[in-house]
Amino acid sequence: MCGICGTFAPGGDPDRTLSATMVRRITHRGPDEVYSLNTPSVSMKLARLGMTGLVHGWQPAEDRSGRFVAMTNGEIYNAARLRRELGGDDWANTVDVAVVPELVARYGVAGLARIDGQFATAVLDRAENALYLARDRFGVCPLHYTGVGGQVHFCSEIKALVTTVPGPWRVDHTAVDQYLSLGNVVAPRTLVRDVHAVPLGCAVRFDADGQDTIRYWRYGEFTAGEDVPAEELRERVRTAVGDRLTADVEIGAYLSGGFDSSTIVVEAARLLEKPPKTFSVVFDDAALDEGRFQRVIAEAAGSEHHQVRCTAADVAGEFEAMVRHCCHPQRETYNVAALMLSREVGFAGVKGVVSGEGADELFFGYDSYVFDAARRKPPTAREENASAWGRADFGWEVDWARLAARKEACLAPEAAEAVAGREFWRDRLVPLTDAEAAALTPMQLRSVADVHVQLAGHLLGDHGDSMLMANSIEGRYPFLGNGVVDAALRVADERKVADFEGKACLKEAYGGLLPESVLHRAKQGFTAHGLTAVADGPTLARWRDLVAASGLFRPDALDALGGLAARRPDKWDVRLSVISISTVVDELGLLP
Repeated sequence: MCGICGTFAPGGDPDRTLSATMVRRITHRGPDEVYSLNTPSVSMKLARLGMTGLVHGWQPAEDRSGRFVAMTNGEIYNAARLRRELGGDDWANTVDVAVVPELVARYGVAGLARIDGQFATAVLDRAENALYLARDRFGVCPLHYTGVGGQVHFCSEIKALVTTVPGPWRVDHTAVDQYLSLGNVVAPRTLVRDVHAVPLGCAVRFDADGQDTIRYWRYGEFTAGEDVPAEELRERVRTAVGDRLTADVEIGAYLSGGFDSSTIVVEAARLLEKPPKTFSVVFDDAALDEGRFQRVIAEAAGSEHHQVRCTAADVAGEFEAMVRHCCHPQRETYNVAALMLSREVGFAGVKGVVSGEGADELFFGYDSYVFDAARRKPPTAREENASAWGRADFGWEVDWARLAARKEACLAPEAAEAVAGREFWRDRLVPLTDAEAAALTPMQLRSVADVHVQLAGHLLGDHGDSMLMANSIEGRYPFLGNGVVDAALRVADERKVADFEGKACLKEAYGGLLPESVLHRAKQGFTAHGLTAVADGPTLARWRDLVAASGLFRPDALDALGGLAARRPDKWDVRLSVISISTVVDELGLLP
């Protein structure tokens, strides 16, 4: 996956010490080697995690004319086909991402839509003295930037960026409101004011005149008018799995025991001469543990299976360190288990894993889609919904009465005043016009919202990229392959949700190929031990001090939120959100 960082100064003379400092702070993303690019207007570095082109591949990569030069992290799974389309058999640079500058030279930024893969790239246009920062379709690879003093600084990780570029840095109160409302921070916002995430499917262009965001692709172009046979779905998933197993190093597989990861493991075992090593988390708590399902699939696939046991003591010992590493708010403790899991992958000598993220969003696997399908009348319309989602009758996961009580219980008076007028719903959170949102079914609009709110920032972000790359492991996601996505957009709603079951079309496609105990088991989210089970007296006292010192929350916020949840259980433990936001504020030295 690697990590990129740098400074672009359109007027010349970029501060080259900043990229040198940032790259040292992200070497966990790319411990194999460091590449550099220095021109009169840009200083860029890449910390490489070598996965392909280990002998005859390098960066920076240039197009044939030399006009465009790029540093890219990620994987281009259709690189061979793109090379053929772009012409010539004389590609001396065999690293897959070498196609990026050639695509931009041939097609402009729109050429990035041809990529089947995951990437974050910085492309310098030498002719126009412009820099493009771009991310893949679903935002698998992170990329953050900020403009300070006429220069643009960028980095794969927000912590390295903020702790390297001189501040002062302040909290983005809209991002805090987003998290308290949605349980996520939505790109381009981050928790740090004036530090932005490149939106998924977009390139941000910088030159001497300013910046412009260009969208080259978006999820949500549903056609849903033609039948997609089960055989075609299965073939597209199999192809995507095969593409993501291709590397010059060993690729393993995450195995939660649910349908999505089990499908990938079964396909991988059929494609490889030797099944991939599989990796799972188990718990002592029977309500959390999925070990029996994991073992069923591992035995069926014949994989060398690795289990990591996550205890309450593990969560207590690593939760704060995990937050300080990723600098992203949390609403669960399960990222500790994810961090332990990626560590085990590294111990096993594996550099990458395939994982099942994306299936629920594309094929309507969450319970909320079932509720949408069963709904007999539209929800109450609100103007806030129209602002955020483009439709007054669509509110995603927001309970407005509960949200008001939540914010009253935890926000300090100064923070509440700062949030007023900057509430989360004032941003359009999906890349749709009102007319486009109105043309979608409720489940289709929910799918678009899930992708932008939950999948990109959280499941692929702090839960995926941050936890994997902390231990120099790359995550790969077959359900986000272009062929699978194209098929998902064509499948009608009623084939995705049937008989009160989500992902029905996928389960039909894999009937007889997966054990029945896994095929139709109820959806179980990845959950670890809760706050009550892990926080002893001294730990809670330290966290209360962090909350009080943040300047964002009331000193008694944890007690007030605990009392609120006792009266009416909440969707997630908001105390963890308050603790983790306060921890990020402390780690980055943010002003309230």
